[in-house]
Amino acid sequence: MKLKKLTALLLCLALVLSLAACGGNNESSTSSKTEESSSESSSAEDSSALEESGTSTEGGDWFEGKDFSEKMTITLASVQIEDGYDYTAGDDWVKSWTDRFNVEWDIIPLTWDNWAERLRIWINSDDMPEMAVWNYVNGEAANYASQGLVKQLPDGWKDKYPNLAKANSDCPMSEMAEENFGGDFYLFRPIYSNNRPTEKLATHMSLFLRKDWAEAADVEISRVMKVSEIMDYLAKVKEKNPGNVSGDFYPLVTTSGNLAQFVGAYNYHGSSLPFYLGEDGQYHWNAADPETLEALKVLNKAYTDGLLHPEFYTFQEPDDHGTFYTTGTSAATIAGGMVSTLAEFEQHMRADLGVEFLDVAEIVTIADEDGNFHGTPLTNFWGANIFSPHIDDAKLDRILSMLDYSCTDEGQLEIRCGIKGVDWDFDEKGELYSNLGPDENLWDKYALMPVYVNMMVLSDDFMFQNPSYKQEIRDKVKQIHIDHQENSTDKTFPMEPDWNVELHDSQALNLASMEYGDEYAALIVKAGDIEANWQAWVNEKMPTIQPVLDELNEKLG
Repeated sequence: MKLKKLTALLLCLALVLSLAACGGNNESSTSSKTEESSSESSSAEDSSALEESGTSTEGGDWFEGKDFSEKMTITLASVQIEDGYDYTAGDDWVKSWTDRFNVEWDIIPLTWDNWAERLRIWINSDDMPEMAVWNYVNGEAANYASQGLVKQLPDGWKDKYPNLAKANSDCPMSEMAEENFGGDFYLFRPIYSNNRPTEKLATHMSLFLRKDWAEAADVEISRVMKVSEIMDYLAKVKEKNPGNVSGDFYPLVTTSGNLAQFVGAYNYHGSSLPFYLGEDGQYHWNAADPETLEALKVLNKAYTDGLLHPEFYTFQEPDDHGTFYTTGTSAATIAGGMVSTLAEFEQHMRADLGVEFLDVAEIVTIADEDGNFHGTPLTNFWGANIFSPHIDDAKLDRILSMLDYSCTDEGQLEIRCGIKGVDWDFDEKGELYSNLGPDENLWDKYALMPVYVNMMVLSDDFMFQNPSYKQEIRDKVKQIHIDHQENSTDKTFPMEPDWNVELHDSQALNLASMEYGDEYAALIVKAGDIEANWQAWVNEKMPTIQPVLDELNEKLG
């Protein structure tokens, strides 16, 4: 690789290994070359981080000496498959990839509804596809490994595929699984790899507010706000209606699931997991805590006062977001604090409302009344790549080789930015820039999602480096994570997950599972006394919850 190109990678692609949600979030929206330029300080910081990581691999050198002369067809089962996409030869990008590795894809599309059950049936009947993306469940993983129902990776694979091994090791689950199962059976796809924004990681779900309306209503807002401050904002904006919303005006429009973020601000440490280890050394159920009742009282009042849309429980994304960025009829909504999400809001607000998102909106972290963010620490992976125990060694080598290359700097550059000289290039200073127009989208142009975009590392990490996005938007998203960490305690936002809870799997847990957002929504809108309704609900659920608590407490010895 020429020095200029290597220098540009050091400056622009440091830390390119990537969460989404994760998984399905589009991190390939666009803006013009003139809009995008990283600061010199950011470039220097990124360069230093890449040098320290030691994971930079030159694509040209990577292919040297590798023999892919035998054509292979690979069967892959995955969610998020796009109808009508030809992942083998449907466009110039995918054809370039499959030609170099000499492969064809035989894709089995799965839906969110049948994903878990179909794979469970295939695996237990010893008839799974050659490769699959699996929503990892620890109890099932132990059974599959012990029964030989999934392929164990060969000895020495970490040395042969070092970039893949590095990405897998960025997920703490990988080390635990290897130790517990006596080998490597699962490749965990990291959310963040080299470009981890903060030491602690939690959900990026955030509150989006109209700061121009706040100013007009004479109410102060900030990046981190207590629930009471948010409710005050909603009440004052509703009273003064600075956006001149006609008809009934309900300032907060969101879904049941996202509204639960407010409950998480009261819970022990967020609402991602319903069970936690209390200070008394015993496990408890978050939903039965008095703090949950307090949160439900606040939301019930917001509902009865008309601050929350009366039919919030019927909304689905992106219809709730549309009231904020398209019709301009809401003052607040809850959405993922991803670069792609902010870019989407920006595009809509400019086109539909004639305003600039960064000028009129603020991204807010929801905090408790002490000003602390509550969050459950992420396990830093989403989904695992698994393989049939009957796959032959040559085909497994081809797949692992593709995964390894996808984790290199060159591979990530291709996957995230497209074709060099067409979609991106280097300027005279050796800096990376995008050629895509303001209305172009890389994922619409090429069949990247999800086969390539989520091949191993996920897209979340690269969003901080992607020149297709404004630096201001990238910086704002990174600030969300910084605000979470700096405005929290070890109690409200621990450093490490509780692995007893994270790894727990049982029939009792399955029976106790529920959609908490829907359950809380039903309580919020139910007539009568909210405390009596909540207590009756807790009593109703406890017979299925208690066995799980007993199992968790038994682990403590």
